[in-house]
Amino acid sequence: MAFQSLYVHIPFCLARCNYCDFLSHTYAEVQQQAARYPAALRQEMRMYRRYAGELVSVYLGGGTPTVLPAEELAGLIGFIRDTFVLKRDVEITVECNPATVDAAYLQKLRAAGCNRLSIGAQSFLDDELRRMGRLHSAADIAATVAAAREAGFDNISLDLIYALPGQTMADWQHNLLAALRLQPEHISIYSLQLDNDSPWGRQCEKGLLAPADEDLEADMLAFSWQLMREKGFVQYEIANFARRSLRDYRSRHNRMYWQREDYLGVGLGAASCMFLERWQNTGTLEEYVSALENLHRPPVEKETLTMAQCMSEVMFMGLRQTAGVDIYPVLDRFRVDITRFYDHELRPLDAAGLLEYIDDAHNIRLTQRGMMLANQVFLAFIKEDYEDIQYRALPDDTIDV
Repeated sequence: MAFQSLYVHIPFCLARCNYCDFLSHTYAEVQQQAARYPAALRQEMRMYRRYAGELVSVYLGGGTPTVLPAEELAGLIGFIRDTFVLKRDVEITVECNPATVDAAYLQKLRAAGCNRLSIGAQSFLDDELRRMGRLHSAADIAATVAAAREAGFDNISLDLIYALPGQTMADWQHNLLAALRLQPEHISIYSLQLDNDSPWGRQCEKGLLAPADEDLEADMLAFSWQLMREKGFVQYEIANFARRSLRDYRSRHNRMYWQREDYLGVGLGAASCMFLERWQNTGTLEEYVSALENLHRPPVEKETLTMAQCMSEVMFMGLRQTAGVDIYPVLDRFRVDITRFYDHELRPLDAAGLLEYIDDAHNIRLTQRGMMLANQVFLAFIKEDYEDIQYRALPDDTIDV
């Protein structure tokens, strides 16, 4: 057992956005702990390097990784390159906020080995950005893309959020077209989810903010699918699009997660999954940093997964991809035939036109209608404990954390 995907969580931001419920801290409020944080990350990575295979994906996310000084972030990338064996064409992604980077910053990232940039654009309307609590403008997004090109980045992704409160179809069309004009290699679109732990979520719960109309949200998604195809992008997942090219611009980090490959997450609140084990680091910043300063693993919440849980994840993560779930890799890895295990669930979904079999059931995938109703489809694949499959683990199928 060896993980090939590494996620590094940087839990700091300039300010919390109104829609955000992620585990993060305002950088100015925790500067002392933030200064100790990179060393803690290095120590945690040392503790897990013996479980690593040849890494094909490294992803630094947040929070806002680029709130750290450029030298610090570049140093973390250098440490990763020195500590782990990286595949020659490894994909090293850094998430960035246009309000936190300039040309010099991006040049240092590129020189350190970062070869993919994920820019949190979210909107190209300044009024929407202000309402979301973003600290950048639409002009800043364009300037960041231009600076990234100048620094040598040839793989840029833009994130956008749709179904914002008060957002019209015309607003969303403007945002998507503005993003396309910047000619990124990849675009991710996310439907706004109002969580009670976010400022907007609390306002919504009190009736002070109205969520987007569900029919309008569906229309925005359908428009996105059509426009992205027309503009030469391949939809490889419900909300992710890669430019059609001889080069593969699909996010490796995302794809390995959706294909339920093993991955290691380091950092505050970071989750890891290796075969039948999942664990999540403590969400308390001082507890995380202090433990690693004392050469201890940070406290974790650990769970041993049942095979039924694994199969549920295989289905609802795999079906997010337009290619669907390939049954033979699942059979090879988990020794479970999903067509038999989910026979009673697959038949009615197939009859309802929500999913389809491809190449004599080699692949199972959602239809376009199924993608629109994906969350309802996914619920069908949650099994009760008594329906579990017994699995006899080999000695190397577990990890001691």
